[in-house]
This record gives sequence, structure tokens and C-alpha cells, in this order.
Amino acid sequence: MKKLLTILTPLTLMGLTGVAPAQAAIVAGWNQFTASGASYPKAADNVGANITSTGLNTAGIARLPFSPFQLGGDNGGWNTSGTVNTSQYVEFAVQPGAGFQVDFTNLQLNARQDQKRIDLVLRSSVDGFTNNLGTQVRLTNSFNTYSFDLSSLAPQTGPVQFRLYGLNAFGPNVFFVAGNSANVAGDGFVALNGDITPTPTVSTPEPSGIVSLIAVGALGAASLRRRG
Repeated sequence: MKKLLTILTPLTLMGLTGVAPAQAAIVAGWNQFTASGASYPKAADNVGANITSTGLNTAGIARLPFSPFQLGGDNGGWNTSGTVNTSQYVEFAVQPGAGFQVDFTNLQLNARQDQKRIDLVLRSSVDGFTNNLGTQVRLTNSFNTYSFDLSSLAPQTGPVQFRLYGLNAFGPNVFFVAGNSANVAGDGFVALNGDITPTPTVSTPEPSGIVSLIAVGALGAASLRRRG
């Protein structure tokens, strides 16, 4: 009976080493504040390990002097069109430290609307704010926690911006209101969640090591021929 000999190749040896998966954690989160009284971009209140910079910002929408965080009204109202207005958004930006990457899982938002209707979509700088992440949501007139799925994104090693766009607003005087919730990681009104891990490095075997592995493979192959 022929005996089979396992031949170790460089690829086989590399596959013997496993990496334990990291647990999802908060990447950056913001607590409620008065929109008109803040300095922008506003740094996150809750920041994950190895995140070097964060910032919340807005564009094209009136920042209101009420608490909790509120945007909209007659002088800088929300988009009433069914098409995204890319110059009007709420932005959440993060950047991992050198040698680290973020594998995003979701964005949580605790919010409501005042004045009947507004829809929200989320996009990112990864594809130039072209495609929606997760599903479009319609805010109700009571607080709910919404989750936008970010699992379609590849792990990111550089700065990333996420933008919430409003559309289908009932009128220009619709208000977007966001408040803290225990349902949001960090107990704020918004949180980006994901795995923060060291950037994988590919180790290349030294030339002498490659020659040795090839020699082992050749000896194994010769042994199989002799036994055959």
C-alpha cells in the first residue's frame, strides 16, 4: 500500500498561524449639545483606542439654539426633494492612528423629527458619497434608535467621513432633533461602531528560508516517487 507524505510548502506554513478576531467596539460617539453654540468640527465625547481624530460637522442646514441637538427651520431648512442634495448634510469623521485600521459595523442614531416628515440616508467618503449605506429611514415624531449597516465597507486605514443627508422633508420648517439614548453605544445620540485592529502585515520569508522549504518539498516529492 502506498503511503502519503504531506509536503509542507511556504503557503502551507503561512496558513498555520491564525489571528484571533477583535470584538466590535465604539469608534467614536457624540453626546447631545446645542447645535448653534458649538465650535465645529466638534470632537467626539467617546473615542475608541487608536483613533487619532474625530469631528462632527454640518453643512447647508441651520444650527438651532435649542437642546438637545437640533437642525432645520425656515432659515436653512431641510431638503424637500426626493433626490439627495450633496451640499446639505450632517458629517461624522474619524481617522485611525498609524498602523491601525477600522472595520466598521454600524452607525447608530437616536433621533426624531418635528413637523411631519423627513427621510435620511447615509453615505461615506470611501466611494465619494455615491451610494447609500444601509437602508433609507423615515424619522417619526418620537425618539427611535436607527442603525445604518456599514459591514459592506472594507477595513479603512485612513480618514473616513460619514454623511447623513435629508430628503423628502414635509416643508422647509422641518426640524431634525437628536438626543442621548441608552440604546446608543456610549449613551450619546450617535455612535460609529467597529473593530479597531493593527493593520495586517505580510511577512516575506528570507531567501535562505525559501530555499530550505523548496528543498523539503523536493525531498518529499522524491520520496513519493521512490515509494511509488
